[in-house]
Amino acid sequence: MLSMLNDFEILKLITSSSTRFSLPKSLWLNALHQTVEWSFPEKVSLWKRLNSLPSNQSQKILDSVNYWRKEAKLTPLKTASYRTFQVEIAYLAKLKAFQISKTMASKGTSKDKKLWVLQSLHSTFFINLSKKTFLGDECLDRILGLNERKVKTELLGQNIKALYRNEDIYLDLDPEDLFTPYRVLVEMSDKLKVKPGELLVDLGSGLGRVGIVMGLLNPKLKFIGLELMTERHSQAQKASKQLNLSNRIKFECCDLSKVKIPLARTYYLFNPFSFLTLRRVFLGVQINSKSKQIRLVMAQVGRPPRMVKRHPWLKQVYLSPLDKNWRAHGFSIYESR
Repeated sequence: MLSMLNDFEILKLITSSSTRFSLPKSLWLNALHQTVEWSFPEKVSLWKRLNSLPSNQSQKILDSVNYWRKEAKLTPLKTASYRTFQVEIAYLAKLKAFQISKTMASKGTSKDKKLWVLQSLHSTFFINLSKKTFLGDECLDRILGLNERKVKTELLGQNIKALYRNEDIYLDLDPEDLFTPYRVLVEMSDKLKVKPGELLVDLGSGLGRVGIVMGLLNPKLKFIGLELMTERHSQAQKASKQLNLSNRIKFECCDLSKVKIPLARTYYLFNPFSFLTLRRVFLGVQINSKSKQIRLVMAQVGRPPRMVKRHPWLKQVYLSPLDKNWRAHGFSIYESR
């Protein structure tokens, strides 16, 4: 179990004006998890803990918050009991979480990053946190070098339709609405029970989160991620290489409306395509199912669940419990008949 900082230590870190991160590396991941915990102000129990601090510690945290308020030309708070004080801490916690993940990304080795992700995926504390806020998922992405906000910046002002025809690339959505949550990937890995050497193909792999996480959870898994957008593909490819996974976790930039779908045991898709491309993808997977039994894993959102009703050659073998904290609400596993 990771060592926990006490409430005063973590609050002092969150409200610190220093850009230097002086904690020993052994505490970085836990500091990140705890910082994420303090980032959502509706968590009443946190404020009970905040108000239970000794008066001298509470004053120190208040002074630190007022430093930031002064920088922003806002009126200083007179007491730590105000709701505004709680909201300020939540805001500063979010900023600090990104700062910590940036430090971990720049100073961590590939071995460190693999360990941090795996420890998070096996942490009940982190998994429960991810049901309440996606900040932790985005921070893990940053550690791995995955940044959807950077993609949006790169494409700002460009003619998206000219670049990617009429495909659905969802630049208008919040980053965490685009990708499968880390906790869901853990559940998916548990249910699939992939065998050594088995190939998983992600049809519309985005930044590569599915491949990297499934690859870390299944050390002998082979993976190919197929993605239309060069901006997302390049991040996935770079992350796989930096983590020394590129010999078995591979990414290709291609247009699935034009290329042949690789033969694999398992395919995954969220909701990545226009209707015409999705129809072609389903037909391609169906052709492959004539050579071997395949599994198709789908998020329960958008066109794929509707499309599967047109394909009686697929039978549902698993439906995950309803997940109210994920836009897709869950995932299904189908097998070819």
